[in-house]
Amino acid sequence: MATTCKNCGNVFEGNYCNNCGQPAKTHSIGASFIAHDLQHGLFHYDMGLLYSARELFKRPGHTTREYIEGKRVRHYKPISMLIVVASLYGLLYHALHIDVFEGQKSDMLDYSQLNDWIAHHYSMITLLLLPVMSLTSFVIFKKQGYNFTEHFILNSFYSTQKLWIRIITLPILYFISAGKPIVMQCLLIVDLLLMFWCYSEFFVNISRLKVLALSVAATLINLFLVLVITTLLFAAIYH
Repeated sequence: MATTCKNCGNVFEGNYCNNCGQPAKTHSIGASFIAHDLQHGLFHYDMGLLYSARELFKRPGHTTREYIEGKRVRHYKPISMLIVVASLYGLLYHALHIDVFEGQKSDMLDYSQLNDWIAHHYSMITLLLLPVMSLTSFVIFKKQGYNFTEHFILNSFYSTQKLWIRIITLPILYFISAGKPIVMQCLLIVDLLLMFWCYSEFFVNISRLKVLALSVAATLINLFLVLVITTLLFAAIYH
């Protein structure tokens, strides 16, 4: 029986496309897809990581939507990619001894200890926050018809793109001292712009202005939830 490849459009027979190599059967985006992603993606490193990174900075929303629709053969698995890039960021952050809380003091919180904890647990924090971000976008963009797991994939790609930017800016944080808070504030603005870029390409049935407004709302909600969750985790471990 002939099959049309979801990745390249080639018509073929058999289990794999003879043009691009994608399997004839692509998993739907659901809970089992996430398990498959983690099982295979973390232990199979290839050029897909570089290809996915390049596509995220060319057309992030379109790339994510096409991945969900079935164009996956050249991509690194999104959740595994997020773990790899988050681990790289945490490793570099710790190795460079960067302290974004430098100079800040509080009787209730040890900022130096908090900074070290974030550096050592960045991958875990990123993974714990991913469902929160996905729930936020799922609720805010619910009328667009994507299920929660598809939002999970969307925010995996977006978070990875955001982390690449953070990695690029690490040298700036390393060489400056007094200006770290300003850099971090600028990065929050960059995060919002990246979200708008990704979401405006992904959600094609609503206006860019509405996407921008909803992206601002999602960013504010996420910032609040990140603050609450990170504080609770840190307090639970050290107090």
